[in-house]
Amino acid sequence: MHSLRRTLFERLLPAMLALLLVGALAGYWVALRSATKAYDRALLDTAFALSEQLRIIDGELQIPLNPQARAVLLADKYDRIYYAVYDSDGRLLDGNPALPRPSGSHDDSREGRWYYDGEIAGEPIRLAALQRHLGPRTVTLLAAETLVKRRTLVREILFGMLIPELLLAGVSAAIIWFGVRSGLRPLDRLRNELSRRTENDLSAVETRVPNEIQPVVTEINGVLQRLEDALASQRHFVANAAHQLRTPIAALLAQVEAADPDNTPGLAGIHAATVRMAHTVDQLLMLARADAERQPPFAPLELKALIQHQADNWMPRAIARRIDLGFALHEAKIAGNALLIEEMIANLVDNALRYTPQGGIINVSCGRHGEQAFILVEDSGPGIPADERERIGERFYRPAEQGGDGCGLGLAIVRDIVRSHDGRLTIGSSQQLGGAAMCIDLPAAG
Repeated sequence: MHSLRRTLFERLLPAMLALLLVGALAGYWVALRSATKAYDRALLDTAFALSEQLRIIDGELQIPLNPQARAVLLADKYDRIYYAVYDSDGRLLDGNPALPRPSGSHDDSREGRWYYDGEIAGEPIRLAALQRHLGPRTVTLLAAETLVKRRTLVREILFGMLIPELLLAGVSAAIIWFGVRSGLRPLDRLRNELSRRTENDLSAVETRVPNEIQPVVTEINGVLQRLEDALASQRHFVANAAHQLRTPIAALLAQVEAADPDNTPGLAGIHAATVRMAHTVDQLLMLARADAERQPPFAPLELKALIQHQADNWMPRAIARRIDLGFALHEAKIAGNALLIEEMIANLVDNALRYTPQGGIINVSCGRHGEQAFILVEDSGPGIPADERERIGERFYRPAEQGGDGCGLGLAIVRDIVRSHDGRLTIGSSQQLGGAAMCIDLPAAG
């Protein structure tokens, strides 16, 4: 997957650089053309200066230049200057005969003036040609120079424009980068809002985004709403089915107990199956309630008081199985839903009572360590193998070698409730009792 920022940057930056390059080339061409014209005109001025020296002496066309005038005419700090003067018959009157003469392809828009390139002794030169009419005679004057200062000017123009263009390119890249980042910031806010959500939060996305992204947010909200409706329908079905099963199962259990299963052959098994079925239905109802309470109303709770409140419900079963059920309770406050927390603790203790053999030990403790409150239930039962602990808590999953009459929903309910309270369930081994150790960490309050 490509980064949207990188894609936009890769598409915008080359276009911006291409525009800068075109602008630089256009500016370079205009500057070079203007400078070339200025040098060409200076070269033509030399030809004009030569034309001012033309004289007709004794009927002969001459250009009498003294040494001082010739030195001034040919003086230049950077280039070598050449000249040549031809009459209408093509006869050289003065100057360098090696200078190339103009052809018709060099005609300027103004009659009698030419600018063209040539060579002398293998060295490139620039020439200006001028025609003057002296009576019936036509004189062609050539002025030429080497290209040293022209090339120097090209380099100065090039470097003078290159540095600002590079700086402008860097500034443009920075502007594009920050502009893209700023433009995509609503996507970052949308991503952050979605990443902070738990799997239980299916409420609509409220992040404000640009109009171009709003249809995507609308579709996301539509998917969330449809998912919420599907989950609600599933929860309602489980809850309704469990409610419908509870009444006939209770009636069946009452009839079996009325028939005295202890003294009637065959009814003991029916009674045990009916009790297990009733427990499964109760667990399904609690599971549906835990799923329904996706955003339960939280209130300050004292774990010690909650466990003490339920202890009377566990003691008869512990006494019946000769299990030593002990408590080590310390003050620990959390923010949560009382009904769900009580059900969570009840399932942990119920799970320990089911799988701890007669004459065993169960310890229930609670307290606080740092910013976390904890609930710990340990037993002296067979424990849970390490390779099974990841799957423990899946609905209706029970290890094959594990006995008991559980239905595989107790720890699934515990996990759902722990998750809805931003807590963590850790399954391990008890160092004191040798069996399973179920530890729940919840954010402490106060």
